Amino acid sequence: MRIILANPPWNENGRFGVRAGSRWPFTSQPEGDGYISYIPFPFFLAYTTSLLKKENKEVRLIDAIAEKIDEQKLIEEIKSYNPELVVIETSTPSFKNDLRIIQNIHLNLPDCQIAICGPHPSVFPDQILREYNFINYILIGEYEYTLLDLVNHLENNLGLQSILGLAYWEDGKIRINNPRSTIDNLDNLPWPEREDVPVYKYNDGFAGLPTPNVQMWASRGCPFQCIYCLWPQTMYREHRYRKRNPIDVLDEMEYLLKRFNFKAVYFDDDVFNINKMHVLGICKEIQRRKIAIPWAAMARADLMDEALLESMVDTGLYAIKYGIESVNQNILNSCKKNMDLKRTREIIKLTKKLDIKVHLTFCLGLPGETRKTVNETVRFIQEAYPDSFQFSFATPFPGTGYFKYVEEKGYLVSKDWSDYDGNYKCVVKTDELSDEDLERIRIALNNNFNLQ
Repeated sequence: MRIILANPPWNENGRFGVRAGSRWPFTSQPEGDGYISYIPFPFFLAYTTSLLKKENKEVRLIDAIAEKIDEQKLIEEIKSYNPELVVIETSTPSFKNDLRIIQNIHLNLPDCQIAICGPHPSVFPDQILREYNFINYILIGEYEYTLLDLVNHLENNLGLQSILGLAYWEDGKIRINNPRSTIDNLDNLPWPEREDVPVYKYNDGFAGLPTPNVQMWASRGCPFQCIYCLWPQTMYREHRYRKRNPIDVLDEMEYLLKRFNFKAVYFDDDVFNINKMHVLGICKEIQRRKIAIPWAAMARADLMDEALLESMVDTGLYAIKYGIESVNQNILNSCKKNMDLKRTREIIKLTKKLDIKVHLTFCLGLPGETRKTVNETVRFIQEAYPDSFQFSFATPFPGTGYFKYVEEKGYLVSKDWSDYDGNYKCVVKTDELSDEDLERIRIALNNNFNLQ
């Protein structure tokens, strides 16, 4: 059977959105070229496509966001391929937009079956199937092998009861099968599909990381319990860290550099430095192969140490993205991040001392946020003097402990999923600050910290 996997366009109110590959789906204003500079690589879609191709399935991946194609063009491309199954990755803030596109696909290809995947449908499979009868299947959580199993069963006209992680209609009833555990051995997966997509469009060039750069995963998952973190609670559904063999990581990296001539590599792992020996193994392989390329990673500051940073620098480390979120220890503890702020400050100084570019991320509106804690964040940034940083609204995505907390406490101000765009709209309040207060504060923070 022919299969299309797609990351559909998301353009609303003059803003352009990103979802597949982003742990924090959001929209932003277009820049000078009429588009956006940050485009994440759609890892789950790409890994699933490559797995299906490995199993000799007839499949194509379309990333409408990276390709800059609109809804009509996407539907034309799908129709020309004439698939029997279309798989759409969706998210909470884009869900209304995506439903319209999915329904349009159904109207244009009424005999084609439709599956959806991603964090939002993983949380609401029963409700979505009940309300939208043009959706046939929901792939819950980490879905590479779920889709492969579904395709095999459909091709062989088999019952679907044994497919873990699948929700579907059967005999007039909604069936939600037992959950699927996360993938134990990531090395069993083929490298993610790159040929079907415009590889040079993907970019996470924070802190001046050279372009074109390529995004990779050396691991998946995180053992920490942060209540606001989306993927561990919806896509992985467990706090389990899994790592790839450093040799396989470097095989892929070396191939990508030779095949596409990328100028830099960014490891967009959930937390790259959870396992020190794993990082050192990657560094050792980079040195052994004499690869000289700037690279960057997403990391947790209080897990770093000087020896590890020096080993990373010796192999070309250019920049690090540290997730800080708040510099108030009580706020971090209440969110179960439990990051050691004293250690974090020391590591940021050390990172800069080693001439590594530093990008810091912050969330506004976490439980306990006040004007005082916001000003603590401002002073922290002034002292740390990062090369780049960003502020997002703390967004309580459904399925997270944070959503449950703010709903129970009465801090949730909207259940319109389109509002759950952490770069545009605040949907929470705190004891001291309203959602409007937090939106005004973010504007002020983005204007040279003028908090008057």
